[in-house]
Amino acid sequence: MKVQQRKDSKANANTKFTRNRGSKESIPLSAGKIKKKIRDTQRMIGKKDLPANLLTEAKRRLRVLEFDLGEKIIDDHERDNAAKYHAVKHFERKKAERKLKQAKKALETESKKEDADPAKIARLEETVTEMEIKLLYTKNYPKTVPYISLFPQENENDSKSLARKTKLLEEIKQALADGDEDLTLLKKRYRDSYKEKLIERKIIQPVAPVDIEEMQVDKKEDDDNSSDSGDNQDDFFEKA
Repeated sequence: MKVQQRKDSKANANTKFTRNRGSKESIPLSAGKIKKKIRDTQRMIGKKDLPANLLTEAKRRLRVLEFDLGEKIIDDHERDNAAKYHAVKHFERKKAERKLKQAKKALETESKKEDADPAKIARLEETVTEMEIKLLYTKNYPKTVPYISLFPQENENDSKSLARKTKLLEEIKQALADGDEDLTLLKKRYRDSYKEKLIERKIIQPVAPVDIEEMQVDKKEDDDNSSDSGDNQDDFFEKA
């Protein structure tokens, strides 16, 4: 009886493991697999006497794959940086939150005094604003660039780090003033800047995203004009 229970338990464990793995369609393509699809599509484009509709579709598919490869490379870089700087960013976010809380409490205390000093209140308000900006710095630091510590334990007077930190803090202030409250546009600018560097280094292609609706319209027109090429088109997608 115990042997049977152990077998049942093992079977259940295996079943659970298989179920949690999910389907292949749910697993994002790696950069390596996208590169392979790009090579396959390039070979398709290089074939002689390829029907015009298949050539058009292959070129569009190549654009999609090259764009996806660029995005995947950037995504992987951002994920690596997020993991690399997770601990220090977490520590500094907590520290910024404490300092912000202290600054708000000091401002509240001073404001309630009957003989409150307007100049001191103004300085405390500036401190609150400063800490709010620094907290946003730790939460929204662009993932495409190395993290520069707000509260460095060493090399705190490094001119290069100070310049980059000050620049980003000023950019956050300006972004908020421009209405970019969640700093989405600011982070996108940094991502786009990193993408331009990859293009300059010829790591990725300067490809714009392909309009999916445009692809579908063109594909329908090609199918209408060349209905007898349907089987070849299916073979193309299987090979690609």
